[in-house]
Amino acid sequence: MKDENIADYSIPVHQSLMEKKVLFGIGEKAFYTILICTIILASLVSIYCIGIGIAALLICRRVCKNEQMLLEFLFENFNQQDKYIG
Repeated sequence: MKDENIADYSIPVHQSLMEKKVLFGIGEKAFYTILICTIILASLVSIYCIGIGIAALLICRRVCKNEQMLLEFLFENFNQQDKYIG
């Protein structure tokens, strides 16, 4: 499959419309999931859970080094079954 290029379209397309939203090197949904879990753990358990959230962010960033949307793909396909009963 060839990569999409802005010049391939008959109507001019802005570069930002072709890029996925990424925060700190990982997908937007994954970042906000880690952030919310960290805030909940810090408020319920201890303030030291912020360190766990930072570690999770760094691990996810390391995993997504080559493919920034890897966690997004995993989140989307997590609930899909291999076989569906009809």
